[in-house]
Amino acid sequence: MVVEKVLKSLNPKFDFIVVAIEEAKDITTMKIEELQCSLEAHEIMVVNKGSERSNQHALQAQTSKKDGNSKNFKK
Repeated sequence: MVVEKVLKSLNPKFDFIVVAIEEAKDITTMKIEELQCSLEAHEIMVVNKGSERSNQHALQAQTSKKDGNSKNFKK
């Protein structure tokens, strides 16, 4: 019952992970510790993907800047 209340109280941006947990696990027998572990694992994955995207954007910006400079030298 506590697990269900926690899942229903989460921010809507967690809707997809709530559905995944409900489909993959039996929430009627799930312990709060299991739910916490699942949510923490999801958070870690989201943070890691966010940092990877930031690194990719930084590399793209750096590459674009170099490409722009190399065109100036050819003229």
